[in-house]
Amino acid sequence: MIDWALETYTMIGEEQPQELIDRRDLVLQQLELSREKVLPLLEILEEEEQVEKVSKCKSIEELCSTFSLDPSVIDGLVHYAKLQYDCGNYTLSGELLKHYRRMISQDAERPMMTSKQVSCIWGTLASFILNREFEEASDGAERAVDVIFKINDFLDNTKMSKKEVLLQRTWLLHWSLFPIFTAEKVEVKLLDFFLNEKSLSCISLSCPHLFRYVAACLILQKRLKHLMKDTVWIIQHENAVYSDPVTRFLMALYVDMDARQDFDEAQHELQKCEKVCKVDYFLMRHWQDFQENARLLIFETYCRIHQCINIGMIASKLNMEAEEAEVWIVKLIQNAKLDARIDSEKCRVVMSKAPPSVYQQVIEKTKNLSFRSTMCPGRCQEFKRLSVTSVAAVSRSGKSARLLSNLEKREKACWCAPWFESCTKGPCYLRRTCARHPEREPVPWTNAERGRARTVANSTCMH
Repeated sequence: MIDWALETYTMIGEEQPQELIDRRDLVLQQLELSREKVLPLLEILEEEEQVEKVSKCKSIEELCSTFSLDPSVIDGLVHYAKLQYDCGNYTLSGELLKHYRRMISQDAERPMMTSKQVSCIWGTLASFILNREFEEASDGAERAVDVIFKINDFLDNTKMSKKEVLLQRTWLLHWSLFPIFTAEKVEVKLLDFFLNEKSLSCISLSCPHLFRYVAACLILQKRLKHLMKDTVWIIQHENAVYSDPVTRFLMALYVDMDARQDFDEAQHELQKCEKVCKVDYFLMRHWQDFQENARLLIFETYCRIHQCINIGMIASKLNMEAEEAEVWIVKLIQNAKLDARIDSEKCRVVMSKAPPSVYQQVIEKTKNLSFRSTMCPGRCQEFKRLSVTSVAAVSRSGKSARLLSNLEKREKACWCAPWFESCTKGPCYLRRTCARHPEREPVPWTNAERGRARTVANSTCMH
């Protein structure tokens, strides 16, 4: 940046400030001193055979003794990588940090990740983002996506305070926008990370402005249709905190439609989306796809309600001319994105009724089954605990004490198949006894059982 500033002063014909010249000399001096300190290690890392030997060392002490290095040289490599990063040499900085992380990961004496190691991971991610190293390398080298997941795993298992974890996860979500919206191909697992429940909770707490990009992912990525309903529900609940044309477009299409089928509002917000996307760094290159997919969402939603659609009507909903809309619908039919036919005489689109997907119905019915099964044992134990607590709480009164005593008797009583014992004089109430466990008390009567006993006694007892 200093060199660029000095060149800019020269281009506009002004004298270069002495302050910038002095600062440049200071940076070059620091860079040279740091390089001289780590030069023995740099010479080792330049040879592949030496790098293989480094990978076989199981600790930093073994590494230093094998190559006759001072332990301070290993830590000095991080400082040298930071200076290279500040000078704009992102490729070299990323390579140096990768070698440092590899050496530290092999050290069995450092099982816990230190703050310096975490900073190195963040530095590696920054270098990858600035170099735009998002695509998968042929040699299986590390990429920005891999580093994002390493940081995420670290935050899941770290012992840092919740406030610090929230801050780190917030930065991670911001940095993940680069591989999501600037890479040529977006990985599914990265989208799943950005839209999972933990990430959405973090966005709600600390960075609600990222809901714009959550909504943009739902519109741009057709594979995420199964997440549309639940995610839009979250966006609606955060509407009071943050909203923009992109989020309001989805709410008009999927939330407000239930009440008043607000396609006009969706059309109005789509017009505003063009202004927003064209000035947004991440969305400006996706506007054409955004507009196409947004129109398709409007059309699909409209088709779920109507079987016969006037082309002029749908053209007005899509901000298109009637002829342009007809050509657009024909292309949808040709590309097998729409199961319909065009009635040219009446100038309308006739939709075909598609049978409901059994697979999707099963997914909808069972998507929470594992979660409910997991929660069931805990809730049963909680219910038992509350039942015992409530009975013990009311047992202080005399009536409640009799109830508790009766409950205890029923638990300790014999529950084998009973047989009735006839009485010899009346009025009698038959008692249930057990020939298998005569020493146990019979089960106490309930009101219903006592009523049935009276009926049996009246019909069998001849006293």
